[in-house]
Amino acid sequence: MRALITGVNGFVGKYLVKELQEKGYSVSGIGMGPFDQQGVYYKEVNIMERIDLEQAMEELNPDMVFHLAGLASVSQSWRDPKASFEVNVIGTINLLESLKGREVRAIVYVGSSEIYGPGRRLGEKFCETTSPNPQSPYATSKYAAERIALQLGQVYKLPVVLTRPFNHIGVGQNEGFVVPDFARQIIETSKRNEPIRVGRLDVYRDFTDVRDIVRAYRLLAEKAPAGETYNICSGVGRKISDILDLMRTEYGNLAVELDESKIRPVENIYSVGDNDKIRTAIGWEPLYPIEDSLRGVLAEWKECLV
Repeated sequence: MRALITGVNGFVGKYLVKELQEKGYSVSGIGMGPFDQQGVYYKEVNIMERIDLEQAMEELNPDMVFHLAGLASVSQSWRDPKASFEVNVIGTINLLESLKGREVRAIVYVGSSEIYGPGRRLGEKFCETTSPNPQSPYATSKYAAERIALQLGQVYKLPVVLTRPFNHIGVGQNEGFVVPDFARQIIETSKRNEPIRVGRLDVYRDFTDVRDIVRAYRLLAEKAPAGETYNICSGVGRKISDILDLMRTEYGNLAVELDESKIRPVENIYSVGDNDKIRTAIGWEPLYPIEDSLRGVLAEWKECLV
């Protein structure tokens, strides 16, 4: 079975490569910049370049496609909303059009829980039937992209499965996301008498280890019917202040200071998912405890900042 990953050289792509290879898939990937993961046939292709994308699909001829490529930063989308729409929406259209007429078993579109917007009240989880209410250019672009992916999938007779992953964490995640940002600061400030600078700590998020996330992508490609939408999440709401406390336990009573620049223009207070649908449909559930995930990220930054 030939699997193609767009955005293969990103944080999640590298984990998905390993997941697929361990299950016997032949893996190819496209992305921007260098990539040297063993056993992957890689082509540098910009999804905004439709002709290059069509040529890549002709050459790679995938049985399954995992669409990870895109711009994933909420804060960056406020600075450059046009780029979020161009890459996330037009790039998705280009991909679907390049696959038109091909025999593909599954196309897994990787969306975002950000499309749900702010929770109505604490304790109320988002399920797949919750009405979207995106609150940032990034979230709006991801909602538009999943809708056009579904529509073109129906018209072109392509088996598109939509996913809405919630926050995922793991070794190798870039700064700009809360857990690696905390990890870097904890390691640095434990050596100096400086506070950890944070945004809002009173918001709730649903964290899942990236290894569980990519296992869900594979299982959905193998088992899920086309046209369906699935949350991928732990189903557990964790306050960001609790995540910080878990991470700094071994580093003493490090001071914390509010950094106004880290506060988003619009903030989702309670973003927690209901994972009943994916559990029932394919038998998936998260396996990695959050404590193990956080320890791994801290160990990575400790080694980097020696």
